[in-house]
Amino acid sequence: MVKKMTESESLTPQINSREELARHILALVERVESGAMPLENATAVAYMKAAAYWINDSPGFFANNGLEVPETPDWSLIGMIFNAACVYE
Repeated sequence: MVKKMTESESLTPQINSREELARHILALVERVESGAMPLENATAVAYMKAAAYWINDSPGFFANNGLEVPETPDWSLIGMIFNAACVYE
């Protein structure tokens, strides 16, 4: 059974290693497959476009949520991109 993500986890997952990122992505897959998380971008192309658009717009996301824009990408930011690409339009 997959644990439901809290809002803070979905906004800013705490991912500190390659292994944690892999577990995060696999848990995301389980949530999507079970219907617990919507998937707006069901094709690979749509998912990649959504990821690119979110990355481009991410400074607004960070500002709207009272967060600092990361200077350099880290494992948590990569996890955020995977989360966002599921639902970003």
